[in-house]
Amino acid sequence: MNMKVGLFQEQTLKLTMTKELQQAITLLQYSTVDLISYLQEVTLENPLIDFIDKSNSNQFYHNKRKQHTDEKQNWIENVSRKGSSLHEHLRSQLFDFHFSSVERQAMEILIDAVDSNGYMTEDLENISKKFAIPLEVLEKQLHVLQSLDPVGVGARSLQECLLLQLKQIKDKPAYTEFILREYFKPFAEKTWKEISKKTGLSLKEIQCIHDFIQTLNPRPGLQYEDTHPNYIIPDLIVEEKHGEWVVFYNDDLLPQIRISANYEPLIEMGNDSEIKSYVASKIQQCRWLVKSLEQRKDTLVKVMYEIIRHQHEFFYSKNQILKPLTLKDIADSLFIHESTVSRAVKDKYVQTPFGLYELKYFFTNRVASNDLEDTSAANVKQMIQKLVEGEDKKRPLSDQKIADFLKKEYNMSVSRRTVAKYRDQLNIPASSIRKRYE
Repeated sequence: MNMKVGLFQEQTLKLTMTKELQQAITLLQYSTVDLISYLQEVTLENPLIDFIDKSNSNQFYHNKRKQHTDEKQNWIENVSRKGSSLHEHLRSQLFDFHFSSVERQAMEILIDAVDSNGYMTEDLENISKKFAIPLEVLEKQLHVLQSLDPVGVGARSLQECLLLQLKQIKDKPAYTEFILREYFKPFAEKTWKEISKKTGLSLKEIQCIHDFIQTLNPRPGLQYEDTHPNYIIPDLIVEEKHGEWVVFYNDDLLPQIRISANYEPLIEMGNDSEIKSYVASKIQQCRWLVKSLEQRKDTLVKVMYEIIRHQHEFFYSKNQILKPLTLKDIADSLFIHESTVSRAVKDKYVQTPFGLYELKYFFTNRVASNDLEDTSAANVKQMIQKLVEGEDKKRPLSDQKIADFLKKEYNMSVSRRTVAKYRDQLNIPASSIRKRYE
């Protein structure tokens, strides 16, 4: 085997990830909140950057909410602060009870074992062994816990939670507690004909019990969960101007970044090359940052314009039907990489006259059918939702009937199995569960 040693010239094409390119990629994928945090960190490291927060000047959203909520604001806040947590709310009701030290310990342990829904998550026997507390004491204290507000708290199952609530209600349909206690599973599965045969109750009476049960709270603890609403301010705003759609970048979201005018004295500090080098690098960092933010803005606007062009029927017709659209479709149109589009749409929102949408909403898959090249899964789900909402509840549409209707009326060739899958994804129960008997 002969091996030749020498110098050879070879031409290759290679992408070098410069610091500037890495920064541009990073900024593009950040959500607005993450981007603001990142910019704040950069300004702490670079004294030459002026960070002008414009969020306070963007009064449009704040004032609009304030106009309609000033009168209600106080009591809304009071409601949300009534109990910062379910556990605190439960403990606040124990002041009038006189417990022994063992009973007090048992109650504290039981309260800690209640989850955010209000359910008892641990078995009493396990608690008894773990903390060396008599089982009888735990059972007694559980009854005390279940007598507290909210009604239904401390239940060990959905069945027990509903029964605890029913005990507090005098005006309820006859046999409601009996049905829940003795026929809970078939009642929940809506095999009501079986219950009717065994109890002699009519289907209409069972329907009445079902409607009443729907008024109860299956998760009584959630009302005390310490959560705060998150307001989403759009990255982009789309408006119709003279029959054409125009995309605006919401500049008020981000702070203004610029080179501070105070850096000049640093350059004039003698002939210290180290200081000059430091100042030059920080100025360059600031310029890169400004340029990267402009690239981010430009990319987001271009991507949104392409989304409008591809989803023409959604924006220009009343039907608002989405066509199949992938990241690759946008990438090919803009001559950019698919990963760039993926970063651009990640955690970004657009305000339209139809509402606020995440950019990912406009990307939908094609239905697996040869006849539906221009039909997306989102369209089929939308039609299924409309059909179920408008159906006769006494004769709800089966999955096969929905599939047949879609084919006949909209030329959507969707199998019964696909309808069932989409129906499950929409959290729509089967026709046997949706059926009403009155």
